[in-house]
Amino acid sequence: MATPVTTRSWHRILGSIIALCLLYFGVTGTIVQGVDLRALLSRAPATDPDIKAIRESIDGTANFSVIEAPDYDAAILPPTLDRQAAMATTLNAARMVAPSGPLKFVELRMIDGKPVGQVMTGDTLLRFDATTGARLTVPAAPERHGPEPSNHRSAKQWHRLQGLTDWALWFNTLIGMALGVMIVTGLILYIQLYRARARLGRKGLFWSAGGVWKTLHRGVALVAAVFLSVVAVSGTLLSIDSFAMQIYRAMPGARLIHGFPAGMSEDLSSPLPDDRLPRLLATTLTANGNAPVRVVRLRYFAGMPQGVIITGGAARQRVYNAETGKRVTATGPSTPSTGFPFGWREHELMKQIHRGDILGLPGRFMDLFAGLSLIFLSASGLWMYVDLWKRRRVQGRTAPAWL
Repeated sequence: MATPVTTRSWHRILGSIIALCLLYFGVTGTIVQGVDLRALLSRAPATDPDIKAIRESIDGTANFSVIEAPDYDAAILPPTLDRQAAMATTLNAARMVAPSGPLKFVELRMIDGKPVGQVMTGDTLLRFDATTGARLTVPAAPERHGPEPSNHRSAKQWHRLQGLTDWALWFNTLIGMALGVMIVTGLILYIQLYRARARLGRKGLFWSAGGVWKTLHRGVALVAAVFLSVVAVSGTLLSIDSFAMQIYRAMPGARLIHGFPAGMSEDLSSPLPDDRLPRLLATTLTANGNAPVRVVRLRYFAGMPQGVIITGGAARQRVYNAETGKRVTATGPSTPSTGFPFGWREHELMKQIHRGDILGLPGRFMDLFAGLSLIFLSASGLWMYVDLWKRRRVQGRTAPAWL
């Protein structure tokens, strides 16, 4: 008569197969979180490579995002500043330098403690005092090929196995799904045991039985189940999304720039009509309400007139349709494909959930607890498996897997 395959069998067999993989992801994920927490808790400046890597792409693709590292610490535009007049002064000064140059964007921002107007005409950035129109020097941008190196980026690449190859993302998906199965089967086993104990009048959620390792394994798993479920589901969805983008990059005819979908970085601007700037600015400022403003930029992006606001307080980017005043995100009918099937904004949301910062620092520590729990559960589960296998081997049962 065949031995039935029980939930315990599935949990043990699957766990013995993927324990080392889960241990790897637990360790590397904890390292990533540790790097991030060090930067956040030490109040590293916005220009710190790890802080920049944490915030990278949160507000959209390279061509959609306007917010820059200095904006997080910049002063807000003075409430007394007449923004329409400052924009007009900036435009008039720019037209003295480039009478017919196409305007890619016009913006107001605080630089060195004073309101500054900036105009991108063609490939030239012009800078002026927004109140007097005096031309200011634009510092040369540092040359950099590829993303800026950081501990966050390096640890993250190894966590996702991209330190080996970008195509290893499929393995992340597989392990994420396996972890989900482990969580479900583990909870089923716990509920079965709890019900049996409850019938005997023992209704405590935690109990000591089966030795120290099994007791600790069961207790940690119960506490960490919710946190690990969030990490497993969000990580699996992220890996699916990222792997789909890899497939998109490999498709014949895919439009790529530096190896990535063109929609991430191609120039999607079109010339701003000078005479429409006052109306576009008025619509943008009205849509933003009374929120303090660090930066306001007007542009055409993928054919849509947009007003971009970098808010005061917690600096964040808000983008509005500058004709209707409606909020616009990096995922929408007017934005180009980035290769992510769920969309750029949704991908970034899953990333925030996965690393916990959607809840701020408390979420970060919850995620850290999940990573440490995964390390312990993988190690303790592997220890219990090896211990049980040794005892079976003494009895002449040497098979590495059993029901």
